[in-house]
Amino acid sequence: MSYYFILSKKKLFTLTRKINIVIFLYVFLISSTLFSDILESPNLIISYNSKDKKIAEKIILKFSEIAGSVKRDVGIYPVMSQKTHLILCHNKSDYKHYIEEFKTLPEGSIAFAVPKKGCIVIQNPRTMPVDAHFYRVLTHEYNHILLHAIAPDIHIPLWFDEGFAQYFAKQWNFKREFIFVTNALKGNILDLKLFYYHYPKHKNQLEIFYLQSYYTIKFLIDRFSKTRFYEFLEALPSSKNFEITFLKIYGISLIQFIDETRKSIKSHTILTIFYSGFGLFWIIMPLLLFIAYIRKRILRKKIEESWKQEDLTTDDSDEKYLDSK
Repeated sequence: MSYYFILSKKKLFTLTRKINIVIFLYVFLISSTLFSDILESPNLIISYNSKDKKIAEKIILKFSEIAGSVKRDVGIYPVMSQKTHLILCHNKSDYKHYIEEFKTLPEGSIAFAVPKKGCIVIQNPRTMPVDAHFYRVLTHEYNHILLHAIAPDIHIPLWFDEGFAQYFAKQWNFKREFIFVTNALKGNILDLKLFYYHYPKHKNQLEIFYLQSYYTIKFLIDRFSKTRFYEFLEALPSSKNFEITFLKIYGISLIQFIDETRKSIKSHTILTIFYSGFGLFWIIMPLLLFIAYIRKRILRKKIEESWKQEDLTTDDSDEKYLDSK
């Protein structure tokens, strides 16, 4: 019975993914009037509002560096069948045109990728949250496209997909470590086996899902070495099944590894608290995070005032804000 349930779930996921791609193309055609200009490089096409020309020019120059750096870190250079297409939304309303049709996207999304179409839709750096880092978000979404270019014909568990994207975008800092360890202390640890196809339904679990996905990829690489991780990625293109390939390369089932990772989280939590001064760090950390948040708010306010004094289409203020991201 469970086999047929899993099988039907895979078929449903495949069907849903195909429907989402069709919807995306439809929304793209309907919304294309929002973007009056296009820039193109050897590996990227940007669709953007004419008011964001300077931002688009800066992004297209930076993207070549991002793509090259990620491929070197991952250790694999897959043949990309198409250029990456980046849709740079001018404001939150434009971005909403895309995300409202994708019901499976997590709440609060600021960017997403459609790997099968080599496409990234991303919010303007001016409208992103205070603590977002535009180029890291862009790198994260590109990592999704890269991973699916490496293994285009098999289903990759969602937690692996998100963990991979975060790990090679280097999206880890003191704040995330603090939140991760704090939740581990409270026992807020997820069973990633439940998230092969969909994000957590509850908002309070979503952040833990991302953090735990990152930690799981990091634990996999730290335990078995990056060389073994390269071997696993290299084996995926000819693979028919992710789990079987994982067992073949690592000598342990994917389910066993997930269970071992949950145990590792407990050890990691204890050691982190021990080496950070027996709890003193966890008293000071919230204050440090608050100070960092206030500094970001001040920076954003200064730039917003600069826009008001000049003009919302001013090139210099856009570039300055993009640099701060």
